[in-house]
Amino acid sequence: MAGCVAFARQPLLALSKRGLRSAFAVSRPARRTVHASAVVLKKKAAKVDIEDLFSDAPEEDLIGAASETSAEGSTGSPQNVSAPRKRLEPADRHKRFEDLYKSILPHLNANVKERRNLEPIKYSVWTHLVDLAQNEEELRQVINLAPKWKDVHRHTRDKGGLEEQWGELVVRQAESLSCPHVALEMFSNHAKYQVPLSLPAARHLLHSLHQTNSLQDVMTAVALYGVYNLRPVSDDLVSLGLVCRALSNRIHPPRKPPAPKSKAADPSNTDKAASEVAVEGSGKPDGNLKATKQVFEALIQSLQRLLSSTNPSLYTVSSHARTRNLTPEFAVRQKRAAKGQAAWEKEKTWLKWCLARIERNLRAAEGEEKVDWLTQWRQAAGHVKSQSTTAASTA
Repeated sequence: MAGCVAFARQPLLALSKRGLRSAFAVSRPARRTVHASAVVLKKKAAKVDIEDLFSDAPEEDLIGAASETSAEGSTGSPQNVSAPRKRLEPADRHKRFEDLYKSILPHLNANVKERRNLEPIKYSVWTHLVDLAQNEEELRQVINLAPKWKDVHRHTRDKGGLEEQWGELVVRQAESLSCPHVALEMFSNHAKYQVPLSLPAARHLLHSLHQTNSLQDVMTAVALYGVYNLRPVSDDLVSLGLVCRALSNRIHPPRKPPAPKSKAADPSNTDKAASEVAVEGSGKPDGNLKATKQVFEALIQSLQRLLSSTNPSLYTVSSHARTRNLTPEFAVRQKRAAKGQAAWEKEKTWLKWCLARIERNLRAAEGEEKVDWLTQWRQAAGHVKSQSTTAASTA
């Protein structure tokens, strides 16, 4: 861990200014609408339409196009929007995954002459494969195809690799399958996979790693910001909050609830618990605790500087962000998701809880006066009620 923290301190403490990149990628609208009558939907739901992913259309319109997994909801009028399909059973999902996986393998053949006899393949095959993966092994199978795809199309302009949206999908699926290290390994080997890392994907990757994974994995994800020319972590409030919380969790680990008094104390279990606390307090699982504190203190200074120059109202979390009251139409929800609005609300929620945990730990370690700057900003952002507001409501 000591080596990892020392490696990660340079991009964290440098605080160098870089040009800001767009925080969210805007997906291109779908090129066609789908007939959505009840009869058609009923017939289609009972089939595995692997053939729909292949077409006689020119390959230029298929390979490298934007993801079409949400084609039913990306048009403007609700009349042309297909109802969401019923979720497949695990056995059916596995069968569809296997069929689709086998269908894409011939398109990765290095022999150009053999590939010319195949029907062109749509880019949506890749998004379907990731979405159908039900475990770490299947997700790894899909990711391991990316280098072959890159090699096959390396001579084709603008169609050599997979896009940022696909990388974001991999991160989300890896988190849902409780294997964020799989996505971390993919982005850590850019020379092999060459999947671009966007700022939303980097934030999501940090979120999936900062609580359950080792601090070494978190610092590896931090180093990726420089590899992919993203803005420094010290200049991105959501990313900085996630990293500070990860460090805070290691310096001030949450206390485990005491054992029930009704059970007799086992001397062996008591010794084991004491040894675990001693190891955790020494910082050995994640490296040198002293170096971790030094990085944490430097990042807290960056956090204070960044909050002082950031409008708190920009990070106010909508109390109805996840309800359908504000977006009653399915098409509207899909449009907002495509623009990154749903992801932005989620990231603001991450920041809210990260700052709450950081403030609690700093208050316990340094006292109330040392965290006034953080408390005041959170109150202005609506993350916590001020004392005057609380007193007025109880009066």
